Amino acid sequence: MEKITLSLHNTALKHQIKKYAKKRGISVSSLVENYLHNLIKMEKRTTGKEYALPEELNILLDGIDVGEKYQTEDYKVLRDEMYENRTK
Repeated sequence: MEKITLSLHNTALKHQIKKYAKKRGISVSSLVENYLHNLIKMEKRTTGKEYALPEELNILLDGIDVGEKYQTEDYKVLRDEMYENRTK
């Protein structure tokens, strides 16, 4: 695990962030990590490297943790691997 320090100059914002995370039952670190992950995902979509899912599907999938392999591997490779494993 890598550690990055986040400095907030706005005390009121700091309290709001902690309250928000506590209400949702997650740590501030997880909240920030998920936010940055989503920013990076959005950037990939705007560069045309990824196809955006319909918003309804995104809402249904929100909060589901998908392994890194399944986020980065080509669909056809994953599909072929899945079919390969069925015959074993």
